[in-house]
Amino acid sequence: MMSSQWILLVIIAANLVYCNENEIKDTTPIVYEPSWVYKCMGTDGCQRSDRPRSLVEDASSYYDSLALCRTVCGRFGGLWPKPVSAVLSMQTVKMHPNNLRYDLSNVPAEAREMIAQMTQVTSSNLMAECAGNVTDLVDTRVVVYLTVRGNNLELTWDTNEEYFLDVQMKDGGVAVRIDADNVYGARHALETFSQLVTTDKPDQSHQPQCGLRVIIGAKIRDKPAYRHRGLVLDTSRHFIPMKDIKRMIDGMASTKLNVFHWHVTDSHSFPLESTRVPQFTRYGAYSSSDIYSVEEVRQLIKYAQIRGVRVVIEIDAPAHAGNGWQWGKDYGFGDLAVCVNAEPWRRLCIEPPCGQLNPANPVMYRVLRNLYKDIAELLPKPAVLHVGGDEVFFGCWNSSEAIVNYMEEKGIERTVDGFIKLWGEFHTNALQAWDEELKSLGTDEPQPVMIWSSELTQAHRVQKYLSKDR
Repeated sequence: MMSSQWILLVIIAANLVYCNENEIKDTTPIVYEPSWVYKCMGTDGCQRSDRPRSLVEDASSYYDSLALCRTVCGRFGGLWPKPVSAVLSMQTVKMHPNNLRYDLSNVPAEAREMIAQMTQVTSSNLMAECAGNVTDLVDTRVVVYLTVRGNNLELTWDTNEEYFLDVQMKDGGVAVRIDADNVYGARHALETFSQLVTTDKPDQSHQPQCGLRVIIGAKIRDKPAYRHRGLVLDTSRHFIPMKDIKRMIDGMASTKLNVFHWHVTDSHSFPLESTRVPQFTRYGAYSSSDIYSVEEVRQLIKYAQIRGVRVVIEIDAPAHAGNGWQWGKDYGFGDLAVCVNAEPWRRLCIEPPCGQLNPANPVMYRVLRNLYKDIAELLPKPAVLHVGGDEVFFGCWNSSEAIVNYMEEKGIERTVDGFIKLWGEFHTNALQAWDEELKSLGTDEPQPVMIWSSELTQAHRVQKYLSKDR
């Protein structure tokens, strides 16, 4: 017979063989952090309890997550920017995006496609609250009734972006009523509605489940304090990938900014593809991958419009124009720009690399016109162009023999006033080209253009060289 010692050794050996063949399980108990809760303290905002939920005496007056508490706490809850007026309930119900419906029966036929795209953005944003996976399945019905009184799809400084939003419980479901003058006011109301929804998940929860809650009981009226609420992005000094520009547009939409000023070119690089002038990116882009194609720009403009953002493209000129313009001599056109990448830069421009358009070369205006036509075809009506217009460095133009000879032929003195006159002449010619290209595309009325403040826009000069009506 086998002794007890041998039996014990056999059992140990068998266990060792089993452990080698099977992954060893860690039996250490998982210790979760305490489940903290939050209480709305009025004007003091949301404060965390000093005890975990299990030890809080009146847990019903607390919220499981900071996000939920902030959504309902205070006069404006989680709304941003603060609306003109808001009355919010602190009561919420669970909801699921699958049970969210939009009623467009009171939207003009011409506006329904755009409104439908705007509602898709809202639903997508709600799904994103749970990283695209809302696992808490509930059958609460949520219907958004949209009333849009006008069919104008243009976004201008005169667009009325006011809206009214009402959220109430009705017949066991949630009725959301939106009333706006046009699609952009309705879009802002949809954005505000999404701010009345938050995740229903404790902050310390280690569970994958995630649900949504919506405030039931809200009356909101809002309109912008400013007609122009813009953000400028420079993609010449640094190329910004299109996906990141769209992410920035998302951020603008969430805070109801309405103008994306795209400083797309400068003397550093020219990343904007031109159908009519492919040399711009061929000579001016940082690389073949650092280019915004025509189709990408078209999609971005539509992407922004659906989010209530107007795109204003800036082609900086006549200064801040270098790389991308240096190919003229290669094609027999002469210098389209002068001082490009010239040294010493301090004598030729405000900042390196240098480069200014050549107003003495008529071909330059022809090339500029082709670029303007490309842009006019991309922008929705009414198109707005930013013509640049800042920091012209007279030393650059004064160093060009062609420009000096041109000024002498026209009787323009090489003084400050003389170079200012040349600068004003450039903008007159550039504006005429832009106007004519817009007219060829069916825009009869001259449109406003944007320009940087500069020496040319000083009070004693501006009306001499620039039309106040434009």
